Amino acid sequence: MIDDIKADAEKKMKKSLESLSWAFNKIRTGRAHPSILDSVTVDYYGQETPLKQVASVNVEDNRTLAVSPGRSRCYRRSKKRS
Repeated sequence: MIDDIKADAEKKMKKSLESLSWAFNKIRTGRAHPSILDSVTVDYYGQETPLKQVASVNVEDNRTLAVSPGRSRCYRRSKKRS
């Protein structure tokens, strides 16, 4: 009984640490980084698709990210929604 509780607690703690590590990777100080947009998805031909698969993300300077769509049709559609 106690071993089951201990194993369950260890499993939950590992998941918490992985989640915390993932959140810390998103935090950047002083410089923009393309990985900040890893969790952003866009509607591409009716499918939710990660932004990095339909556009290129570049760092212009320390505080600016430039997102360039890969196809003009995708760009027109996303522009209409805004």
